Amino acid sequence: MELKGIPCFDIEAVGWINPIAVGFYDGTNYMEFIRENEQDDVIWRFLTYLKENWSGLKLYAHCASRYDNKIILSSLCKHGEIAIPEAGLIRLRWKGPNILFEDSYLLIPMRLADANKLLEVESKQEWEHANGLKPWEMGNQLGTFREYLKTDCVSLSNAIYKMCELLGRNFGVMPSISLSTTSAKVFSKCFYDIENIDSNELFEGYIREAIYGGRNEVYTRYGENINLYDVHFMYVSCYNVPMPIGRMRWAKPNIDTATLVEATVKIPTDLYIGPLPLKTKKRLLFPVGEPSEPTWWDARELKNAASKYGVDFTIRRQLDCDEEIVMKDFGEFIHALSKKNEKQRDLWKMFGLSLSGKLGQGRWRDIVKHIDDIKSLEGMSPLDNDELYFQGKVYLSGRAPYIKPAISMRVRAEARIRHLDFLYQAYQEGPIYYSDTDSIYTGSILPTGEGMGDLTLIGIADRGYFIKQKLYAIIQKRRIKQRSAGYSDLKLSEEDFQKLLEGGEVEKDVEDLSSYRSIYKEGEVSLIERPSVIKGLNSENRILSGIETSPICLP
Repeated sequence: MELKGIPCFDIEAVGWINPIAVGFYDGTNYMEFIRENEQDDVIWRFLTYLKENWSGLKLYAHCASRYDNKIILSSLCKHGEIAIPEAGLIRLRWKGPNILFEDSYLLIPMRLADANKLLEVESKQEWEHANGLKPWEMGNQLGTFREYLKTDCVSLSNAIYKMCELLGRNFGVMPSISLSTTSAKVFSKCFYDIENIDSNELFEGYIREAIYGGRNEVYTRYGENINLYDVHFMYVSCYNVPMPIGRMRWAKPNIDTATLVEATVKIPTDLYIGPLPLKTKKRLLFPVGEPSEPTWWDARELKNAASKYGVDFTIRRQLDCDEEIVMKDFGEFIHALSKKNEKQRDLWKMFGLSLSGKLGQGRWRDIVKHIDDIKSLEGMSPLDNDELYFQGKVYLSGRAPYIKPAISMRVRAEARIRHLDFLYQAYQEGPIYYSDTDSIYTGSILPTGEGMGDLTLIGIADRGYFIKQKLYAIIQKRRIKQRSAGYSDLKLSEEDFQKLLEGGEVEKDVEDLSSYRSIYKEGEVSLIERPSVIKGLNSENRILSGIETSPICLP
C-alpha cells in the first residue's frame, strides 16, 4: 500500500501501566483501538491488526523507548511472539511480520508539543490523564479523548515528515535513527568526509582520559539583581578551531606541537576559579593546588591555563597528530539556518551540537537478543524468568565510522576555555553566582552579541538561590523558576529554597503518578518512586563557607 506520510502510533493508559487505547496513523488514514471493557486486550488487538495488514512496516511513537515500546514488548512476550529490542528499546523489531516500532524522540529530541510548534505543524491537544477514566467511564468526554489521541498520531507524523523535508531540502539526505547520527551523515556527505578523520582506536584510552564535561559550579549561593547570560551556540562556535584528524604518534614533550598530553600541574592557589578539569570517582572538579597524579588533557586547554592563569606544568608523555579546521563550514551553515527561521533555532542548535556528541560516542553497546538468535551465551545474562531474552555488551571495533573521540575532546576543551574566559571577565567586574556549561549568572554587565560564541542576555533575576549543582531557583517579577535535576516533579517554594540555603532539608509528599517513572523488568512494566527529600548541604565540587564558595585545594 502506498503511503503519503509517516506511520505513527500512540498508546494511552490509566496510571501509565493500564492501556486503554491505541491510535494508529498509517500515513494516509487514521484508526483507533479503544478498550471496551476490563477483559479487552486492546494492545493485542492493535498488534494483531498490524500483523495481518502491515508486515514490513516501520512506525514511530514519541518517547517509545521509555514507554510505548515497553508495553508493546510486554504484550508480545505475553502472547509468545519473538521481539528483538535494538539499541535498548529505541527500536523494537517484531520478528515474525518484521515490523519495527521506533522512537521518534531520538530524531526530534523534545516534547511533542514543542516539536509541533517548532516545525509549525498541527498542535498537540491536551487531555487530563490524572482523572484516571477508562473509555466506558468517560461519557461525553470520550469524543475529546479520541480527538486528542488522533491529533497525537497525526501531528507526530507531520512533524517527522517536516523534518524529512528540511533535511532533504538543505542537505539531500533522509534522517537516520537519531539526530546525532543524521548530523554526522550530513557532515560527512556535504562538508568533510569522516572517513578522512582517523579514529585512533589504539590511542582511544588516552583520548577518553582527556574528555571532560562542562563546568557546573556554584560561586555565591544567594544574590540579587542577577544578570543571566548564555553563550550563543557555544559548542558549535568551537568548530572553528583546528581539529585532530590525523593518526596519532608519540612525540617528545613540546606543548606547541602537542594534541594531548599527560602532565603534572601546579595551579596557583589564589585563583578564584580553577582553570583545569580533574576527574574523581564521584565528580568533576576544577581545583587549585597540585594534583598528586599526572593527568591527560587536551594540549590546547593546558596551554591556555598556563598562558592566562599561571599554571605550571611538566609533560610526562604526549601525542601529536595532524590538525585542520574541518568543521567550521558546517558550524557556520547550521548557524545560518537557525538565523533564517527563528522558530527553528533550537532544532538547528541541537543538530549542530549533536555532531560532536556523535563523534565522541563510546564503542560499547548494550544488546538484547532472543535465545533463537544467540550462537554463544558467553557474556550474556537472562532478562526474564523464562530465559528467552538475554542482555550483553558488544564492542564496535572498526565498525563504527562516526566514532572520532579526539574531535569531541577538542570541542569540549575549547568550550571550557571560552567559558572560563567569560567567567573571569564577569568576576573582574562584579560578583558571580553560578555557571553551567554555557551559562553565567552574575551581577556584572557584560558585552553581548548575536554571533556564534557571543554572550546573550536571557533575563534578569530579582533574586537567586543556588543551593548546589543543578538545584537552584531564580525569582523574576515575583515568579519562581526552579531547576532541580532529579526532583523535577517536586515543586518548591521560595521558602523551601530559603530553608535549603540555611542547610535544612525539604520533604514533599508524593500524591500523584507524575512523581513516578516507569521501568521495564522481566516482561512487565512497573513504576518506581522518585526521591522526595532534598538536602541543602550535600557534597559539592567547591568548598562551602556560608553563602560563599572557593575551589577545592589539592592535595
